[in-house]
Amino acid sequence: MKRYLFIFLLSVTALLSYEELTIDDFDEKLKGKNAIVDFYAPWCPPCKILANNLEDFEIQKPEDVEIFKVNIENELVLAKKYGVRKLPTLIYFKDGKAFKQDVGIKTADELIEISKTEFK
Repeated sequence: MKRYLFIFLLSVTALLSYEELTIDDFDEKLKGKNAIVDFYAPWCPPCKILANNLEDFEIQKPEDVEIFKVNIENELVLAKKYGVRKLPTLIYFKDGKAFKQDVGIKTADELIEISKTEFK
């Protein structure tokens, strides 16, 4: 039982460890930054797996890359604006402009490779 509680707490912690963006601060927070934005829902099991992978990526990521999250249940307008139809979805931004979108789970190693090639 303790093991399941620990895993649950890790999942919840991973979902809450990055700054949540809203429609009000989205553009301002991404301006001038290389960013990966994770569009997720709290009830989505693959989103929880990706959240754990993002935690692993955080340890090794390039310093000039930031990670943000958007809860699509609270920010449906943002999800629609960026064409998010499946979860989890990662959207990559340079200076506030989206340039790439990935749907599904990415490993920390895949995220590192993407960061090295896409955020030159």
